[in-house]
Amino acid sequence: MSNNTQDEPVQDQNSTTENDKVAGILQQQEADLAGHDEAQVLAALRQRFADGGHEVADDVVAEHARRIAGMEPNRFSQE
Repeated sequence: MSNNTQDEPVQDQNSTTENDKVAGILQQQEADLAGHDEAQVLAALRQRFADGGHEVADDVVAEHARRIAGMEPNRFSQE
């Protein structure tokens, strides 16, 4: 019998850095919320970072929300 068992979540086995994880969230939110109301983007970013346990300074989150809200909407963010 093999002792090769998976004892931790698969995602914990990856060597993704905190910065990579935050960047991934930002990319997803850019795709989903480009051109949306800044307050909506800000709320979504805060929620996503909190859900993932990522500590991002509020002024940095606000800056990204402003940037994403100012982006040209795409076919994903218009749905």
